[in-house]
Amino acid sequence: MLAQDDVTTRNGSSGYDGAWVTGPASNPLSFLNGNRYRTTGSQSPYLLPDFRPASELNQFLPKWISFGVEERFRDEGYHNSGFKLNNNDSYLLNRLRLQMNLQFTSWFKVVAQTQDARAFDQKPPLGPPNEVRWDLKLAYAEFGDPEKSWISLRVGRQLINYNNTIIANSEWRNQGRSYDAVVTNLHYDRYRLGIFAASAVVPLIAGISHHQEGNNIYGLYGGIDRLLPHSVLEPFVLWRVQPSVAVEVNPAEKTGKQNEKAWGFRFKGLATNSLDYSYEGIIERGSDGTNGIQAWGQTFGAGYRFDNIFFHPRIFSQYDYASGDRNSGDGIHGTFDTMYPTAHDRFGVADLFGWQNIKSGRAGFTIEPRRRWTVTAQYLDFWLASATDSLYNTSGGSIVRDATGKSGTHVGEEFDVYTWFELNRHVNFGVGVGHLMPGTFLADTTKGPSYNYPYFALNFKDDGKSKKQ
Repeated sequence: MLAQDDVTTRNGSSGYDGAWVTGPASNPLSFLNGNRYRTTGSQSPYLLPDFRPASELNQFLPKWISFGVEERFRDEGYHNSGFKLNNNDSYLLNRLRLQMNLQFTSWFKVVAQTQDARAFDQKPPLGPPNEVRWDLKLAYAEFGDPEKSWISLRVGRQLINYNNTIIANSEWRNQGRSYDAVVTNLHYDRYRLGIFAASAVVPLIAGISHHQEGNNIYGLYGGIDRLLPHSVLEPFVLWRVQPSVAVEVNPAEKTGKQNEKAWGFRFKGLATNSLDYSYEGIIERGSDGTNGIQAWGQTFGAGYRFDNIFFHPRIFSQYDYASGDRNSGDGIHGTFDTMYPTAHDRFGVADLFGWQNIKSGRAGFTIEPRRRWTVTAQYLDFWLASATDSLYNTSGGSIVRDATGKSGTHVGEEFDVYTWFELNRHVNFGVGVGHLMPGTFLADTTKGPSYNYPYFALNFKDDGKSKKQ
């Protein structure tokens, strides 16, 4: 996957061409959700000469206008999808993005980006997220620079990625995610605060997509650097409203309005030059119609890099928990709401499960056989937090449920291997495979076989920013 416009350092800080973030960190232990494809040898030469047609074009244009282009090809497939024998498919995904930037002054710019996402040789029916033809991906005006100014304002269709675990743009999906939003970012010394009101865009198969009226998320997302050396504390408050959500059994209603609030924080950093860590905890309260909300989730992990050993191995481990609903008739919604996360490799590269009613342990290692090349292997073990609640996918939909709880809680085990290689500053490619073996819960409820997800991805991105430097 292409790196987003982030420049993540070893102390966790970063810049990002979107709402302010302190570095993608839903899973800081993965190169896909962390530094994406970049290795630690950032000063070493690339294998191939640079290729940047948009940047070269911009050299001949006035300084107030520039262009960017992205192209991504991914060949992927699945075997025994839905844990149904011989439910297989393989197809090619293509995503093209064309961007125009109008920088009228140092403190004001306008950005527009179109996107064409298509699937080839995929079984019908076609549609989002793989097929979204010629959509308006970005269209915003920005006042002030979020990285240089103490205050900045961005209005319009944009990316928001304060926190990959619960609100992000999920770039692995062929169309990604955009928000129609108003975002204000405050930045003073080592303190930051993002204030936003947003509505996620609902993608259409063709034409300009729109958001759903009344389906909104509001938030305050803070950042305090260096409470401890090389660390950042990120407290946040989120408020989500939806016009209609399912409620528990009630003679008077089956749906109701959602009014949900989430309080949480993330603390991450470097304990030593080689040991990194991250912890995040979130509590959710509010109401779904007449039902109360009582849910919570947490994730923590650590990694250690052996800089002085050949191949620079890095070992990591992580634990995730998200509450589930224990009684479908008590009028209390106990399933944690993951809201708008980055889905890929949140729970393995097969992307089968979401951060809801789940307990997950992860361990693995990454090596660098040569500069610009990383290889990662990892093992994950999944369990339900509540035996009577559903197993959920990355979009929050129920995969399967045993309301009696007799099928147990062991969901399964996943083994992943993936690798990324940077050919030059703008081109990289990767290949990987995820293999999930069902546990007793899936074996009893689906009678299904193992699931396999192989992929190959080739990425190109030239944002044009290197034109006049």
